[in-house]
Amino acid sequence: MLTPTDSPPPDYLGRRFQLRMISMIVLLVIVLAAMDRARKPESWYWLTGPPSQESGSATTSPPTGQVVNIDPAVFLRVAIPDEDLVGIADDSVGLRSNESAPYHRILARARELPHSAMEALAGDADYSVLMKRPDHFRGQLLRVSGDLRRLMRYPVRENTEGIDELYEALVFTADSGTTPYRIRFTTPPVGLPTGREIRPAVPVQVIGYFFKRDQYIVEADLRVHSAPMLLSQRIDRRTDAAGPRPLSPTSESDRLRWAISLLAVVFGATILTVVWTWRTRKGDRHFAASGLKRATAAPDGAIEALADIETTAPDDFLRHLGSGNSEDSSAPSEDHLDASTDPGAEDIPGAAGQKS
Repeated sequence: MLTPTDSPPPDYLGRRFQLRMISMIVLLVIVLAAMDRARKPESWYWLTGPPSQESGSATTSPPTGQVVNIDPAVFLRVAIPDEDLVGIADDSVGLRSNESAPYHRILARARELPHSAMEALAGDADYSVLMKRPDHFRGQLLRVSGDLRRLMRYPVRENTEGIDELYEALVFTADSGTTPYRIRFTTPPVGLPTGREIRPAVPVQVIGYFFKRDQYIVEADLRVHSAPMLLSQRIDRRTDAAGPRPLSPTSESDRLRWAISLLAVVFGATILTVVWTWRTRKGDRHFAASGLKRATAAPDGAIEALADIETTAPDDFLRHLGSGNSEDSSAPSEDHLDASTDPGAEDIPGAAGQKS
């Protein structure tokens, strides 16, 4: 149970309270400015270095709005028949038995189509929307741009489409976070590193058919994760401005300058905190020394008004009180006084006989 306190409410119009509020507002503004600065990538170049262009052969996406002439026959071949999409189910670890045939037919279709036509007809889909609505995007051509962090050969199942070589790539995009796109393609990669873990990540672009929301087991924690699976013809390196780039190291002078600046900011914030704490405690000590004494002091003239009042020493008062009690105990009572003053029968001769 909460008990009410007798402390008075703070003086919101007082100078001391207003100084505290202003200090809090200034510190909040500094924190917000630091958060805004920290969210910009260039704020951390003093540690990682600015991005640098990566040389090498690459393919880039066609300019936006460019018109590409597509043969109507090729356009019809791009579309996936409905019978190849009916039996596909999401959220299964690996391929089910009834998905093997459409899986290889879509891979073969992507292998045989002109890459320029696929690139012209490919659309974009947000990662979260793709994961929530896989049925809507199933069988559609999608464009994925991100970081390649794994590229390895993948086992090929027995099939009738003549596919005897297959590769799998894990591509991470800005909106997929720590979950990759699983890309399966048939053309051997050219100019790309291979391996279970690629560092630094290589910016790539993929045009492929969305097949399903696949599930796989992560070896680190043995947990099941879901990821979109795309079936493609090939994977290409990117060097355009939209793709991520490796970082080059900064010079020693830049590192020293930024380190000194960071130390200066930390030192200034520490000094500001110490000064603010010292001023606050100084005000408390001043109040305890003067304000509290002034609040408990007697009003003006109260001490002078007591000068004319007659006072008695405690010893004299107690002595007078003791002497008064002794006099009261030695005085005769009224009944005893009446009995001693009444004329007795012994003093009158014959009184006893008369009385009897």
